[in-house]
Amino acid sequence: MKDISHFPTKVKLLLELEYPLIDQLLPRKGFIGGRIGYSKPLVFKWLLVKKATNWAYRTITELSGISHQTFIRRNQDFLRHHVYQKFFHHLVKMAVNHGFIRGVKVALDSSFIHTYSSKRELGSDGWNGFKDAFGFKLHALIDAETRFPIALVITNGLAADCTLAIPLLQKAKRYLKKKGYVLADKGYDDSNIVNWIVKMLHSKAGIPMRKKSKLAKERKHRYGNLLNWRMKAAGRTFKKSIYTLRIEVERFFSQIKHTYHLGKEYCRGIEAFTKNVYLALISFCLTKLYGVGMRSF
Repeated sequence: MKDISHFPTKVKLLLELEYPLIDQLLPRKGFIGGRIGYSKPLVFKWLLVKKATNWAYRTITELSGISHQTFIRRNQDFLRHHVYQKFFHHLVKMAVNHGFIRGVKVALDSSFIHTYSSKRELGSDGWNGFKDAFGFKLHALIDAETRFPIALVITNGLAADCTLAIPLLQKAKRYLKKKGYVLADKGYDDSNIVNWIVKMLHSKAGIPMRKKSKLAKERKHRYGNLLNWRMKAAGRTFKKSIYTLRIEVERFFSQIKHTYHLGKEYCRGIEAFTKNVYLALISFCLTKLYGVGMRSF
């Protein structure tokens, strides 16, 4: 490996860390002859570097001395054997222990990522008329006070945000506190979501209500009247000081797109997108945990 003194700070950080959990999640098979392959934690480390820099495989191969074919094969193995998913969950547990996830104020949203080819790819499904593009979606739930991700779901570009809210919250339920707040935009204005938050989490929903229909204005017993408004308002909070924290999920998506280059990769299909999402999120989480002195994962 070449001298890393001239590398960007985020690359030095990732190369400094150790990843012993990788060998536990994907243990080596019994010796069957031939040359012993590259260390899995080392390959994992350089895959993170590639994601953080968006360097080509050729560059990563020259710097690490690991063959291109090894990177491709291990990247596939890590996804197929759920190494990325389990490692991410491990980081979430560490974040809980170090106070990065308090679970009092959480925010959820989705981010649309265009396909690399700008055409229909495997897993992207149909044309998204609102975005005027083919693509995929990353749905994420984060701690709004620290911007640390707690749970995620990856779908095609047509999945409605409101249909993924409850699955996201179910994944993160063990980390969420009672009498807290779940923040989201108007796309999640659904009575089922609000009721689930109130009954299952014993929390309040910081979800604004959609404006009433123009046809309903000044008409009795129609959508938008006072009684209906009061029913919809039950279980919600309208405190501006609370709801303004929802912007943190937007900043989270912006950071993983600009700092960790999510959506700028030269690869196609939802499987490749899933690999890139996990590599970006893991790099993001490692940076935060590095700040509290963590060096081995």
